[in-house]
Amino acid sequence: MPGETIHTTKTVAETLADLRKVFRSSMIEDFEAIPLDGAAYSVRYHNGATWIDIISQMQATKAMNLRQCYQVVDNLLRWQARGISGLASGQSFMTGLAVTPENTHKASEFIEACGTLGVDPESSWAEIQDVYRVKVKRAHPDAGGDPERFKRLNRALELIKKVKVGESQPGAGERG
Repeated sequence: MPGETIHTTKTVAETLADLRKVFRSSMIEDFEAIPLDGAAYSVRYHNGATWIDIISQMQATKAMNLRQCYQVVDNLLRWQARGISGLASGQSFMTGLAVTPENTHKASEFIEACGTLGVDPESSWAEIQDVYRVKVKRAHPDAGGDPERFKRLNRALELIKKVKVGESQPGAGERG
């Protein structure tokens, strides 16, 4: 039904973790969750020789829009595993409204950057760098990749680096 609200108690971080599990179980390594304007979310993944884009923008919150994307991805991958194909060809799934998180701006930026890169927020810096290297090779414009995706990956890495590398340095986070 158009305009139907997704009811979820899952946070953005929890849904990103669920997405990582679904992609890992389907042996899909190249994916990203991209926060869009307002509360909208896009989940992109590389399957075979093509990119699949799922966008949700009609739900009231980022968590609800991302959960909508997760549900579509989960179903598409289940159908594919059962040999059903061609269902999403040329389709776009549009849902979502524009609501921003209240007082969790910095934390949500970090979680969103992890989603863009496709890593767990608890991953080590070395693991994050490994994932980044693989994805940036495919996205690099000199290798025929998407320049916008290349920029998103670099921005995500820089934001994650501020948190991860900053955490491990002596005196990080301390005020003098």
